[in-house]
Amino acid sequence: MKSNLNTLMRSILTISIGVTTLAHAESHPSTTPPSAEINSLKSLTSLKTFENNSQLKTPNVQEFKTQSGTRVLFVEAPELPIVDVKLVFDAGSARDTEHKAGQYGLASLTAQLLDEGTSTQTTDQISANFERLGAQFGAAAYRDMFTVNLRTLSDRNLLNPAIDQLLSILKDAQVPKTSYDRVMQQNRIGLAQQKDSPATTANIRFWKELYDKHPYAQPSTGTLTSIELIKPADIRQFKDTYLVAQNLSIAMVGQMSLEQAKALAERITQSLPQGQHARALPKPNATVARTVYAPFDSTQTHILMGEIGITRDNPDLPALTLGNEVFGGGDFSAILMKELREKRGLTYGAYSSFSAMYSNGPFIINYSTRTDQMNESLRVAKQALRDYVEKGVTLDVLNEAKTGILNSYPLSLSSNSNIASTLAAMGFYGLANSYMADYPKQIEAVTPEAAHQAFARYVNPDKMLVVVVGKEKPKADGDAESPSVKPIKASTPSQ
Repeated sequence: MKSNLNTLMRSILTISIGVTTLAHAESHPSTTPPSAEINSLKSLTSLKTFENNSQLKTPNVQEFKTQSGTRVLFVEAPELPIVDVKLVFDAGSARDTEHKAGQYGLASLTAQLLDEGTSTQTTDQISANFERLGAQFGAAAYRDMFTVNLRTLSDRNLLNPAIDQLLSILKDAQVPKTSYDRVMQQNRIGLAQQKDSPATTANIRFWKELYDKHPYAQPSTGTLTSIELIKPADIRQFKDTYLVAQNLSIAMVGQMSLEQAKALAERITQSLPQGQHARALPKPNATVARTVYAPFDSTQTHILMGEIGITRDNPDLPALTLGNEVFGGGDFSAILMKELREKRGLTYGAYSSFSAMYSNGPFIINYSTRTDQMNESLRVAKQALRDYVEKGVTLDVLNEAKTGILNSYPLSLSSNSNIASTLAAMGFYGLANSYMADYPKQIEAVTPEAAHQAFARYVNPDKMLVVVVGKEKPKADGDAESPSVKPIKASTPSQ
């Protein structure tokens, strides 16, 4: 039984990519006789771009609330006998220190230890039960959210016990000492290894300097010092406080009806403790322009520069997405890549991004360069940003960026798992249930003026935090040196 179920699950996952194509072929039968001559095409129609947004068919998102008020977003997907359930709690690492100071990494440890045992099951028994049912379980903690994921076969004889197992974990996780000791040791090793990475050092230092005392300042995985403050009782308290119905949104995709989805959502929310919704996160302070240098004996100098950006529900996000695609989206036509790599050979790759979050996330420029080219690269990157904020973008360049975004968008909805992830973000950040259909229309509607104005509104080249990690200190160019910077030995970069 166990072997057959696992084989079935693997087969289903293997053929999922081809289901859409097969369904299209069955609903659009060919009128060409089998004996007809085969002619070559003038162009590859599979690579044809969308002429308008009406050609893109997005999933039909159905929304409802449970009796306890939990928001649920559901997409019926009858093609495969699979159900994906994502439980999204407002319980990311931003909540780590709300009970006790200094416990950075608490949400991450809770996710790692969630399925390590209940009062009636060991971790091996839980794993074996999921495997017997052909189900896959996972949990993860990010800065904003805590996700619990279940993929199971839609057969009620398999789905129901898989949900029972999921709920048992959420209600009764016990954090056994043997599991706690093992996971803690794994985390110690992982955090120690981060010390050998200048890129990781730069990233951690950037968030710490940018957010200061805000909950986003510390890494989600915690530090070598902070995780030692976390005990099993703290993990259980975190779970009991935040993994509750009033702090939850649900995303579901799969082979079930709306009525079945409603019944399943009620079953989940009624089985969980009701609890309370987490309090709102504070707004971060404005960015203080300065350059921070951290010594590190590495062959490349790693540079991050940026400032406090936007929240996920900001209406300017489509314009900023397009504006950023032109400036530093990552391909070779982006301004950063042209100026730093193509024209001057200062880096292999330079990128920029807006991380739109529950509270204001950062705008970041990120690249690495040879130490002897560091100062020139900083001058070029800053000037490129100033020029872009001042001049904006032309229609032709903007349209090229639109084409790239719109043509890649269907890939983000190409599987049940991808759709469920998008639904999870929609539910957590309070986005409209029409978001999937609205997004390409919003991108298409952005004008060069709108992209320019949005970028200039949220990006100030004269108020940037710059973090430099490498062998040599950058030359002063008007930025104030942070007086709080402490030298970091090569073997022990800042956590």
